[in-house]
Amino acid sequence: MIKRLNLIMAAICCHLFIYSAVAQNATISGKVSDGKNGEEIIGATVKLKGTAFGAISDVNGNYLIKGIKSGTYDIEVSYAGYKAQSKENNILKPSESKVLNFSLLPDTKELKEVVIAAKVDRQTASGLLLQQKNLASISDGISSETIKRSPDKTTGDALKRVSGVTVQDNKFVVVRGLADRYNIALINGVDLPTTEPDKKAFSFDIIPSALIDNLVIYKTASPELRADFAGGAVYVTTKIFLKKEYSTLIFQHNIIL
Repeated sequence: MIKRLNLIMAAICCHLFIYSAVAQNATISGKVSDGKNGEEIIGATVKLKGTAFGAISDVNGNYLIKGIKSGTYDIEVSYAGYKAQSKENNILKPSESKVLNFSLLPDTKELKEVVIAAKVDRQTASGLLLQQKNLASISDGISSETIKRSPDKTTGDALKRVSGVTVQDNKFVVVRGLADRYNIALINGVDLPTTEPDKKAFSFDIIPSALIDNLVIYKTASPELRADFAGGAVYVTTKIFLKKEYSTLIFQHNIIL
């Protein structure tokens, strides 16, 4: 009987000792919110630096850390997309319940300008139509893709397929009924000289259609074009076959010859 009483007393003493030790531990609680709009932040990490103590804010932004021994602690709060915030040298006394609220500011980073450049493939019919759609002037044309599907051997033959264009003698262009003297011709942005001694005209049958990337006929004036035409400006763009280093070698070889 005496042994049983001793065991009961020992258990009570142990329980009282443990309760006294736990009661002396401190508690930290508070709320984590957005520093701009004041809304609660859910899932923010609150931790005591250098210890295993920590907590996660709940759906209301509240957190609670229990069982902290008395001492001085640095408390840090972090959340994705926000700047971490810390409060240092927090002195906790035995059985103290301390309230610490945190207001986090968004972590905004200025990004550098990103420029995406794309070049329209005007060899295709869709690419040529897209170019015509974005032009301020009225234009029409034919692409290399369309020329490949046709039996045309010269540029003069290919121009017959452009609406509003008539080709005389398979070489001279008439745009909207206006004779060749009222039209101009350019190749890769450079004016084409007249091929006839007695009139202003260019013979388009001397350019093989296989060399053409696209043909565009401008029917109205545009700032990037010359103003000395009333019918149309025939803009010829050729394909690029040789790279720069090969063309340099050919030029040097011609000098030696």
